[in-house]
Amino acid sequence: MRAFVEINKENLIYNYKTIKEKTKKEIICVIKSNAYGHGLIEVAKTLAPQNPKMFAVSTFEEAALIRKNLIFTPILLLGVCDNFYFASNYRITLTIVSIDYLRKVVAANLPIFIHLLINTGMNRDGINIQEIEEALELIKNSKLILRGIFTHFASLESYDLQNQLFEDSLTKIPHEKLLIHSQATATMLKENNITNAIRIGLALYGLSDLLELKPVLSLKACPINEIKVNASEKVSYDGEIIPNDGYIYTLPIGYADGLNRSHKIEVSFNNKIYKQIGVMCMDHLMIFSEEKLASQSCFEIISNNLPVIELAKKYATIPYEIVAKLSIRLKRILK
Repeated sequence: MRAFVEINKENLIYNYKTIKEKTKKEIICVIKSNAYGHGLIEVAKTLAPQNPKMFAVSTFEEAALIRKNLIFTPILLLGVCDNFYFASNYRITLTIVSIDYLRKVVAANLPIFIHLLINTGMNRDGINIQEIEEALELIKNSKLILRGIFTHFASLESYDLQNQLFEDSLTKIPHEKLLIHSQATATMLKENNITNAIRIGLALYGLSDLLELKPVLSLKACPINEIKVNASEKVSYDGEIIPNDGYIYTLPIGYADGLNRSHKIEVSFNNKIYKQIGVMCMDHLMIFSEEKLASQSCFEIISNNLPVIELAKKYATIPYEIVAKLSIRLKRILK
């Protein structure tokens, strides 16, 4: 087997239940971008029996794949979709990302569930506060079914201001029976009495320091070759010089699988850390060891010994980037 992603079902369910218990709110499980690299269908099938309020995805293709796998949890499509018949027939809730997009959805003349996204300062997408009355009038005179209202916080620093703007905007909208959501992982524990649901992505996968959550994803690769080498020999493209006598273990994973070619990767084997040697290839990665290892065993690239949060700090990035880049050609295995 090539390199593979291992998903811990028990930890995923534990995280979901812990977040729901601590927040006392409905959970919208964010499974966009292949469930942040964890595997869209694998995660959806694991969480669907827990009856989350909704799944949130980014693209029409993600929503379609969920429905093709006979998963009927309500879906909130965060991105745009021009296939309005699909949205109506398969009960996909569309996000209204602008007043112009709302006009297009209205013109489809179909019964479609929608959530209004209010722009409170992210300035990326959403209905501007001064457009709310126009939006409500368009919805009133259409077949659209308003089911929710939400906003997106730009940062913890802007939370108070944006939250106040969102609360003010709700005074313009009859919302007693609607799903109201604004908080995500970073703000999920902040007291917020105006919302009845939260969108959870990072924390769902244990990639947050908040609460005592458990990591869900491991990335592993079993060596496909072992080469005994001497000091001063060279390895990989551009010929890095081998520092000591030892062994090179070739792993079937590379930058085509989502690893960053500019980083020197470390792996864990029997709780000991080994370093990459040579330039990373598209499909291969070489690890050096001075001692002979049991090459039939798998090396861990992401694990409890090499957690995503720590890797993100080391590589000056964010946990999202590390896991979301993991290629779909890596097999996802539920354990």
